[in-house]
Amino acid sequence: MVEKSHFTLLSYFIESPESEMGISVLADQLDWSPGHTSRIVSELQEYGFVQTKQSGRQKLVSLARIEPIEQLEGLITEYSHMDFPGLIAGSGLKLLYYLDQDRTATELAGLSNSSRATVYRRLDDLQRVGVVGKSKSKYRLNEPFEILQSITRGLIHHEHRREAEKHASKINFVWETHDEYLFACDSEINAEGFYLTGPAVFADFDVPLLTRDRRHYLRTDHVSEITPADLVCHTLLIDDGSRYRTYCLLLMQRHDIEDTKLRERAEYYMPEPTVDLPGIVGELLEYVETEGAVQTEQLPQWEDFKQTAKEYEITL
Repeated sequence: MVEKSHFTLLSYFIESPESEMGISVLADQLDWSPGHTSRIVSELQEYGFVQTKQSGRQKLVSLARIEPIEQLEGLITEYSHMDFPGLIAGSGLKLLYYLDQDRTATELAGLSNSSRATVYRRLDDLQRVGVVGKSKSKYRLNEPFEILQSITRGLIHHEHRREAEKHASKINFVWETHDEYLFACDSEINAEGFYLTGPAVFADFDVPLLTRDRRHYLRTDHVSEITPADLVCHTLLIDDGSRYRTYCLLLMQRHDIEDTKLRERAEYYMPEPTVDLPGIVGELLEYVETEGAVQTEQLPQWEDFKQTAKEYEITL
C-alpha cells in the first residue's frame, strides 16, 4: 500500500526544481535517515513510481514518467498549499479509488475493506478541504478534484501490473479492485497469492474442455482456493459469449451451485461497464429454472443443452 512517506517523497520531487537527486540529498531535505530514505525509494521503484540510476558512487532518483504521476504532478503544482500526502495515502487512496460515483460511507467501507470509523475520519478530512462533497448521505469528488479518482486508479493499476510482470508476460487485465485483480497471460505462475482460474481449470471441476485459451489468474489475499461460483464469474468476465455461457451452465449443474451464492459472487466481482455480470448470472439461473423457456441468442436450445449435459454425464 502506498503510504504517506511514499507520497511525501513524490510530492517533494514534484515541487523541487531538480529532476533527479541522490539518496543522501533526499534524506537531508526530508529530514529522514538515509536508511529510511533508501527503503522508501526502493518501494517506490518496486511500484514503478520512480526510477534510479547509478552515477559514480551514488544512486540518483527521478520520477517515472507515467500518466498517474504526471496527473499528480499537475494537481500538486496547482494546489501546493494542500497536504495531498496526508489526504490520499493509505486508506485515503482506497476511498478515492471507489469515488467513481456517489457512494455512502457504508458502501465505501465495504468496498475498501476499511472500518466505518476510518472511512468517516478520512471523509471528514477530505470534506474539510473541499475535495469531497456530500448530498443525501452520499459522498462525491468535487470539481476540480475528480482527477484524484483517475490518479488513484492509475497508481494502483500500475502497481498491480508491475507485480504481475514479475511472474508473467503478455499480460491483459480483465478485472481489478484496489487489492485484487484477474488477468490473462502466456505464462505459468506458481507464486503465492496467484490462483489459476478460467477455462483452463474446468477439468479440475469435472467439466473438461478442449481449449487453447490463454491462462488466467486471480491475484488475491482473500481466498485460499477458487470455488465453482468464483469460476463461473471469472469465466464470464473473461468471455461472456454463447460458448462460455454453456460451459458455465454445465459447471453450475455439475456442482449444483446455490442461486444465492452465485448471485452474491456476481455482485462481488464488480465488472467492467461493458459486462453486466449480475444480469448474465440472472439469465443463466432463470434459463435453468425454466428449463430453457426463457431464451436468448447467447443461450442454447434446451434440447441441445440436455444433449451436451448428457455427453458430460451431468444430470439436469
